[in-house]
Amino acid sequence: MEATELQQLLYKEIPITKALQVQVDNLTSNSIQLSAPFEANKNIHNTAFAGSIYTTATLAGWSLVTHLVQQHQRQGSVVLASATIRYSKPIEGDIVASCQVSDPDVIEHFLKRFDSRGRGKLSLEIDVIEAGESKATMQADFAVIKKIS
Repeated sequence: MEATELQQLLYKEIPITKALQVQVDNLTSNSIQLSAPFEANKNIHNTAFAGSIYTTATLAGWSLVTHLVQQHQRQGSVVLASATIRYSKPIEGDIVASCQVSDPDVIEHFLKRFDSRGRGKLSLEIDVIEAGESKATMQADFAVIKKIS
């Protein structure tokens, strides 16, 4: 899947992504970076709205897991199982969320579990960065449930 295809999928399957103006900036086999423009996601304090930060981080994780599932020719529904976020500093510009799965063994274990049980789980750390500095970090578990045809 290419970044433009993922962008279209987000807009189709998760309509709020259009209102937030979420963009897929970078997509590799095991990483992603999404952004949402400040002007569409600011609050009354002229900083990025916490809900938009949370949503953009969630979408980065959901998108990466969706990409991994499709890349490995699996069919499954990706859902957020649990998440916590820590906001360390205000964001005064665009919201940029990124995550990766750097250990191929983690992906292999996820796929084996998915194949044998019809469900799998990936735990991700999603960073929200502004000007090279981490401003929020989400710890999230995404579940993937096999689609029954």
